[in-house]
Amino acid sequence: MEFPGVYIEDVGLLAPGTLRLTDKSISFKGDKGGKSVTIQSADIQRLKWQKLGNKPGLRVGTTDGGLHRFGGFKDADMEKIQEFTESSYSKRIDPSPLFIKGWSYGQAEVKGKSIEFSWEEKPLFEIPCTNVSNVTANKNEAVLEFHQNDDSQISLMEMRFHMPTDPDNEDDVDQVEEFKKAVLAYAGLEAETEQPICLLTDILCTTPRGRYDIKVYPTSIALHGKTYDYKIPIKSINRLFLVPHKDGRSVFFVLSLNPPIRQGQTRYSYLIFDFPKDEEQEMELALTDEQLDAANGSLDRKMDGPIYKTVSALFKNICNLKVTEPGRFIGSSGTPAIQCSHRQNPGLLYPLEKGFLFIHKPAMYIRFEDISSCHLARSDGGTVTRTVDFEVDLKSGAPIIFNAMEKEENNKLFDYLNKKNIKVRNPNKVETRAESSDDEIDPYKAAVKAEGRSKDDSDDESTDEDYDLDQDLKRKAKEKDSSEGSASEPDDEYDSGSEQDSSGTGESEPDSEEDVPKKKKEKVEKKEGKGKKGKKDKDPNAPKRASSAYFHWFTANRLSLKEEGDSVADVAKKAGQKWKTMTAEEKKEWEAKAEKDKARYESEMKEYKKSGGGASSKSSKPSSSSSSKKSSGPSSSKAISKEYISDSDDSDEEPKKKEKKSAPKEEEEEESDDSEAGSDGSDESEDSD
Repeated sequence: MEFPGVYIEDVGLLAPGTLRLTDKSISFKGDKGGKSVTIQSADIQRLKWQKLGNKPGLRVGTTDGGLHRFGGFKDADMEKIQEFTESSYSKRIDPSPLFIKGWSYGQAEVKGKSIEFSWEEKPLFEIPCTNVSNVTANKNEAVLEFHQNDDSQISLMEMRFHMPTDPDNEDDVDQVEEFKKAVLAYAGLEAETEQPICLLTDILCTTPRGRYDIKVYPTSIALHGKTYDYKIPIKSINRLFLVPHKDGRSVFFVLSLNPPIRQGQTRYSYLIFDFPKDEEQEMELALTDEQLDAANGSLDRKMDGPIYKTVSALFKNICNLKVTEPGRFIGSSGTPAIQCSHRQNPGLLYPLEKGFLFIHKPAMYIRFEDISSCHLARSDGGTVTRTVDFEVDLKSGAPIIFNAMEKEENNKLFDYLNKKNIKVRNPNKVETRAESSDDEIDPYKAAVKAEGRSKDDSDDESTDEDYDLDQDLKRKAKEKDSSEGSASEPDDEYDSGSEQDSSGTGESEPDSEEDVPKKKKEKVEKKEGKGKKGKKDKDPNAPKRASSAYFHWFTANRLSLKEEGDSVADVAKKAGQKWKTMTAEEKKEWEAKAEKDKARYESEMKEYKKSGGGASSKSSKPSSSSSSKKSSGPSSSKAISKEYISDSDDSDEEPKKKEKKSAPKEEEEEESDDSEAGSDGSDESEDSD
């Protein structure tokens, strides 16, 4: 049977949860990590139907004197629970109505582990002895102080019982003192005069900060510092943690407290002790034989070895709790700890088997069952960031953010969340970020280069619309290979006033740009608006270089990434971020294209070099100069352009042209061959450039 919406009394707070009844036990699990209780069927002594919080409730008494009260039922639920308990536990539920008449007098008795106040054997109220924090006995009055629950809006702070002297009491028994002893027996309180189990001196405590002497009693621990003293009941300790520091030199022993201890207005829900890892100490424990037998060999009267192991074993047996240690998670530093910050306070985050432990300002433990999702994102710090923000979204709606986490922890933490089946809001994004490293290419820089390269290509295309120098040189090379000579070459654009001979030889025209003086060439290029400062001409026969996988992807997706108003840098930045968010599977297509393009480039480069590309320019230059030296007459003027000659006063180019026209055909062919040799050298040099 299961009853959701039921609540349990927890130090003055009605904590909601779900009650489940089975053949073997009665279990209660609190909502949002609240109190949880499990009562075995063999330990159930009595059951009562009694109101709690003005609603019907179930009161369960155990064989050890314990008392558990559950409320929030409906009146019709009693019959269902009655049938189940009689068949499963052989226990009948007895109705026990509370006597509420406003009386302030009655009889106070300690029954089991609770204080019952009744009138004429009718109960008025009852209080568990474990809720009592202190008892003071005066002449005829007992003063009870109670533990506080921070989640409770209204708390019971103090209660006073006046016990008048009974004149018929012949034994002269102090009722107040007897009442105090009975409450202390079940409240888990000892006097300071009693002998502690052990004494730990000068222990470093990071929360609350300071050095304390610690006295460990069977039911409480006392901390004595230079300024403050604390007394903590063992029953208020609900979790124990033992985790190593990231530096490997110390170990944290953490006690989770509910209710927390107070220092003024500050509450401490965790006690954090810092023990040196290599410090060893011999310790003698004041334990009885029964207590040693109950420890099942984990404790001895004399304990030696590392002090943190001795203290953790002692608290494990006294508190009857499991000590939680790091699981299989190992961070990039080789330890279970992740360096990060919370609200600008640096600390260490420990991913454990069932939750996250953060030490230490403020110390917190986040259970997996309270987490709705997680989110990993780059920290805001410019284009190059080396830290990550880890955001934990709780089911209660309040997110917890850990900042300044090293980027290398991404992959480790992402795999850990997947193994624990914790929802991650951006799995692809996180995974790619986790795989990234400092050695990879900077996508922002690469994108800017790609944008600049595309601009250069577009500029070249716009220039070629007026005059394509590469194409012209290529055409000349083809004419040379076909042995057709340079007779069909047209005048260059900058050769103003050039006249083509009627014979069509055109020997007076320059064969390449190298034949034009540099100063004149720069002047003409500026005039035409075609030249760029420091820009070299490309070899049209040279194969196109291979592009990387990123450039292939960027070229295909640049227009889809660009939005209205985006600059080149904006598009490049978006592309870089998008490339990092892609998984290895998504990049596979573009990497295959890059490999194919690389193979193409290598193959074409081999063919290009075999045909004399690249290296031919060095050998062609001497031949050009030698041919110009050998040639005489008209051939020696080939290095000077027509425009340059027209500016000089002593040019005799025209008579030389007329002499050429009347020359025999064989001489024309020889001269043509010499001129081709000179022009070929310039063409090959130009191709090489």
